[in-house]
Amino acid sequence: MIIQVYSDGSSNGKSGDVGGYAFVVVVDGLKVHEASGSEQNATNNTMEVLGASKGLEWVSLNYPQCEDVTLISDSQLTLHWADGTYNIKKPHLIPYVIQLRKFFRLLKAKTRWEPGHVGEINNERCDQLSKSARTMGQ
Repeated sequence: MIIQVYSDGSSNGKSGDVGGYAFVVVVDGLKVHEASGSEQNATNNTMEVLGASKGLEWVSLNYPQCEDVTLISDSQLTLHWADGTYNIKKPHLIPYVIQLRKFFRLLKAKTRWEPGHVGEINNERCDQLSKSARTMGQ
């Protein structure tokens, strides 16, 4: 079984505003789940990390025995935080990245960068969902 977790986050960059996050889970080439949500006082980075974390958490609950999980994002920063390549410099991100790393390690996941806005269907869907969640959360 091969699982791919696509994730994205969205904010308008204004301090204190609502941000949105989303993820899509693909198992053996078939989309099996998608979800999104919003959070107050969001930055783009917190939403990117939250989307990835929530996606991996969902996989850990629904496919705990899978040993081939890939986290896919258009945020290289999120991917490097997930695999521990980069340290967290901003204190507000620490709890988000701790959760991300927890699920990333639990699943023994790997990462793959996917450039945004180039037509990859699951990446585009995450973008739509995260923007919609941000707008509805306002």
